[in-house]
Amino acid sequence: MRYIRVFLLVWIACWQTNAQIPTLTLELLTTKEGLPSNDVWCLNKDKQGFLWVGTGRNICRYDGYTFLRLDSLKLGYCSGISSDSSGNVYATIATGGLCRIDPRTLTVETVLRNNFDDSDPTNDTHDRVFVDSRQQIWMSDYTAVKRYDPSRKKLRRYALTSAPNVHHDATFFEDSKHRLWVISEIGLYGYDRRNDQLTCLLGSEARVPANKKPVRLEKAFEDTRGNIWMGGYDSGLIRFSPADSTFLFVTKGLQNQNVICGQETVDENGRQVLLIGTEKGASLYYPEQDKLYNLPEFYDKGIHVKDIYNDKDNGILWIGTREGIFKYRYRNPGIHTINIPASVVRLPVEITSPLQMPDESFWLGLSHSGALAWQAATNQFRLSPYPVNAYTYRLRLIQNRPVAFTDKGLFVGNSPGEPFSVLSKAERLFRSTEFRDGLQDRKGRFWIASLTEGLKVIDPKTNTEIKLWSAAVGQELINKNYIRTLIEAADGKIWVATCPNGLYFFDEPGGRFINIHQLSVNRNKRLSGLCINSLQLGSGGSVLVASWGGVNKISSTGQILVSFDYQHDNLNDTYCSNICEDNTGNLWFSSNEGIHIANPQTRKIKYLSTIDGLYSNYPVGFLKATNNQLILGHINTVNILNMITLNQANAVPHIAISSVEVKGKMIHQDLTREIIIQPDENSLTLNFSTLDFEPTSRNLFSYQLEGLEPNWVDLGTQHTVSFSNLPAKSYVLHVRSSNSFGIASPKPLIIRFMIKPYFINTWFFRTLVGLTIAGLIVGMMRWRVNTLDERNRLDLQITEWRLKALQSQMNPHFLFNSLNSVQNYLLTNRGIEGAKYLSKFSKLVRRIMENSNHPYLSFEQIIDTLRMYVEIESFRFNHEFSYTFDIEENEVLLEAQLPPMLLQPYVENAIWHGLMPKEGEKKLTITARIQHKHIVCTIEDNGVGRTFAPRTEGHISRGQEMTRGIFESLRRKDSEAKIELIDLFDADNQPVGTRVNMVIPIENV
Repeated sequence: MRYIRVFLLVWIACWQTNAQIPTLTLELLTTKEGLPSNDVWCLNKDKQGFLWVGTGRNICRYDGYTFLRLDSLKLGYCSGISSDSSGNVYATIATGGLCRIDPRTLTVETVLRNNFDDSDPTNDTHDRVFVDSRQQIWMSDYTAVKRYDPSRKKLRRYALTSAPNVHHDATFFEDSKHRLWVISEIGLYGYDRRNDQLTCLLGSEARVPANKKPVRLEKAFEDTRGNIWMGGYDSGLIRFSPADSTFLFVTKGLQNQNVICGQETVDENGRQVLLIGTEKGASLYYPEQDKLYNLPEFYDKGIHVKDIYNDKDNGILWIGTREGIFKYRYRNPGIHTINIPASVVRLPVEITSPLQMPDESFWLGLSHSGALAWQAATNQFRLSPYPVNAYTYRLRLIQNRPVAFTDKGLFVGNSPGEPFSVLSKAERLFRSTEFRDGLQDRKGRFWIASLTEGLKVIDPKTNTEIKLWSAAVGQELINKNYIRTLIEAADGKIWVATCPNGLYFFDEPGGRFINIHQLSVNRNKRLSGLCINSLQLGSGGSVLVASWGGVNKISSTGQILVSFDYQHDNLNDTYCSNICEDNTGNLWFSSNEGIHIANPQTRKIKYLSTIDGLYSNYPVGFLKATNNQLILGHINTVNILNMITLNQANAVPHIAISSVEVKGKMIHQDLTREIIIQPDENSLTLNFSTLDFEPTSRNLFSYQLEGLEPNWVDLGTQHTVSFSNLPAKSYVLHVRSSNSFGIASPKPLIIRFMIKPYFINTWFFRTLVGLTIAGLIVGMMRWRVNTLDERNRLDLQITEWRLKALQSQMNPHFLFNSLNSVQNYLLTNRGIEGAKYLSKFSKLVRRIMENSNHPYLSFEQIIDTLRMYVEIESFRFNHEFSYTFDIEENEVLLEAQLPPMLLQPYVENAIWHGLMPKEGEKKLTITARIQHKHIVCTIEDNGVGRTFAPRTEGHISRGQEMTRGIFESLRRKDSEAKIELIDLFDADNQPVGTRVNMVIPIENV
């Protein structure tokens, strides 16, 4: 953006009084800032506060940051913009007609289309749209005016003249009393709502004969007194008073010009003025003085002004021209600007040091020529020149007379308008003529600070030097040091500001200058800068310090109380030139970037700059005057700041959503409703504005995204926030704004949006997949159950067949072994024993034959059969081994169904291969218990063990092999079923037997 300073130098009053120069500070917006075209036809604001701009290329919307174009509209100039009470924006576009724009969605609807193809000429043009307070839409078509009723969708056409083929343009205006006026190229017409007709008040068809005169009028505006002002072609500026229906023509200074538009406003000195736009430039007209001033910035370039819109909400005049939009902010509460008349002093001149006198008048020290005596009440200035052209460093009140400390000497003033004279008696004590500051203390002594010779004290009565310190102390003070300024505190202590060694105070009893950094109370503390520019008295006897780097508040004893510096605080600049304190304790200090207002309690800093009405951001002169006024000296100008008003009158910032882009493309929908974003468009950008049309640096933003970020995120001056690749769900975005004074918007802006998931991530899809998987699982389980049932049935059948097969194998095996025993008796001639054995054997065989018909037997039957077998074997081996059956008396155990001959092979193996080869005591123990629904059976012998038991090479116990087969079948039904062979050893690791552990399931057999 480009800032343009417009200076208008005129003499307004007589020779005794010097009047103020009307000054406007303007900002120019062009295509460089995004405007579609520099040819601006019309301007208006909608209900939300957005500025709509009609250009030669189309209509656009401005939020203070970005010009948003409506691409749905075709290329063509926009001649009029207006809005209704519902917020709809109406625009007349040359290539389209009357269009209605929904500000919530930015969608465009053509209400009345321009039609050049039919034979009806009345619908060729719809121009200069205006919506009145009755929501009636008025337009011009160059031969008549039209009124469109949107609720009834009826169009009424009014002819302004009965003469044929009269081509004329018309604009519309409604005053504060809701009277509608038609301002056309053939006259002024009033609209009679009751009779629905137009009456000519000025023009060839006026009813009053005195007003029957040919005129060409263009646009109207109203002043604060209710007068209506209109521009005229070659007629100047015309004032119409509706109260008495009188007209006044202002033509002086407007000859040969077409006045197109205007608005009432105030200049930077706060005076009422009319800003007038013509095809050659812009002018300021003061009705009370009947004075007109052409603005050189416009007239020197011949800038054609087409429209002026008064933005009363923000105190801005928007000036539409063929060179872009000029922006004039006329409302700057608390800041008043006074311009130095060119007739008083040679310009440019810098006001370097204001001084207030006891009678409330001021002296203004200048950068050249002398000092100005200024009566602020009447804005009268009188120059009192210096003996030589000098730069004023400081003006001080010494013995009730202004004394100037300059680079060319010390000068004392007399009455306003009279020249200053050289203070020669004081100057004789110095070789140098460059003096920075001085003061008269409460004892009447005159302190003078020279740039190169240090500090001296003079008795004004005798003009002799008073020696308050030794030469060595004075030399130490100025050694590699410059004295910048002095001040006397409330307790009479003299403070000396230096560069670059910081702040001193004079210890008069000790005759020395003490640097505050030497004080124990300031251990580990430092001034914000050691090159001090200014000192000022603060509250409670304190001293305020402004320096390169920051500002400080010092107690009367020298303790550093408050510090603000560029390293730890949000200062806009490092150079702090002047300082003062207001009644609330805030520190006001100037820099090269405007005025800072620092609150020591909250540590917050506010800022004032040219945006707020300062003439410049780098004031030189600085004085806190009475009545809480701050006087700032600039080049050619003085600012008067009302410190109370500026502290309190701060507008609460507003915030609005400007646009929303999804994947780089702006969406058109009502943003008060939830925004739905498709999964493949997961990239969201939101633009927002405060709609105060301040520069970017003046507004701060922050946001909180519910569902993602619980804390507020500061964006600084960035007015855009973007999100991408967010998880699919609903979000609520809160956005708030704050200004440089720390005031935040009371309610945050709320935007709701939802990221839709991909179909594969939706609950519907997940439910569908879940149901499908569940169905598959159920189906597979049913198939598996059916398969397992069939398999178990087959396995059971196979197992039974195997058991029968094993049983059929085991029985012959046992019979074979038993017959061998009978044979052995016969061969050894032991017939009686053989007969007994054969008797027992026959019982056992009969038992085995009975058992062979049953795949399962009760455990009690199995044990009984096993007892018979062990007894036969004991008999056969002449009772060489003893045996014990330890069976738990348990019905569950005894009635449990098991395969026959399950234990017999291991009992047989223990007798034949464990006990028989052994010498000495031989013992066999068989136990059975119920544990955890299983039969735990143990067969233990104290024989020679498996390692030493003799085996025939290649021999495999068929009984054991068949028993293992049985356990394999059982293990399919119960994983805990097992058979375990354990070798037993004594303390010397010698074999002492074998134990067989069997775990046999009960439920699964």
